[in-house]
Amino acid sequence: MKNLFKRESKVEEYSKDHVETVYRCVNQLNVLMKHFYENDFESIEKTAQEIADLEHEADIIRRKMEIEFFNGAFLPFDREDRIILAEEVDSVADMTEETGFGICLSKINFPTIYKTDFMELTESVQNTVSALKKCIELLSEDLGQALDTAHEVESLEDVVDKIERKILRRLYEDYKKGEIDILTHIELKSTVLRIGNIADRAENASDRVPIIVAKRKG
Repeated sequence: MKNLFKRESKVEEYSKDHVETVYRCVNQLNVLMKHFYENDFESIEKTAQEIADLEHEADIIRRKMEIEFFNGAFLPFDREDRIILAEEVDSVADMTEETGFGICLSKINFPTIYKTDFMELTESVQNTVSALKKCIELLSEDLGQALDTAHEVESLEDVVDKIERKILRRLYEDYKKGEIDILTHIELKSTVLRIGNIADRAENASDRVPIIVAKRKG
């Protein structure tokens, strides 16, 4: 039993390191977006590689967690949910990397008229992932607060959805009016959807927390 608790503590520390690394991925995406607004493609590629490196770092931490699970960390009724949670959190970094890579490939000049909208979107996504980070950290400290924070993630993701729809609507309207060309429309639309998907994946991860809390309380 002593070894079980020791392994659980190790997984919980890995989990905090994992979500911290994922959060750093999202933070670097904000840096990349600033380069995008300035059409600084050299800096975009450099930052996209930094995001890819962080995503790889997150993968390494997740694999360490999986080894501990294989060695018996957590009881079986709790282990599956913890594994799924780790995979869902990891998928946030995956989508962040995909978003940065997509911007690298597009190499379109960013229209300044959308800068405020995109800044609002990326800030809201970062807030959502920040709440997920707090939620994961609280799992080993206060289950009640972890549950409350999971609900906060859901509310923040709703905000992201509204901003995402607002930008998409504007892109379609501006394209129909001839204010942006088809390539710009397609690439910005793809970027918006990918950025929004980061928040979707954060919410998916937070959805696992109430299940873990309920089983622990039971």
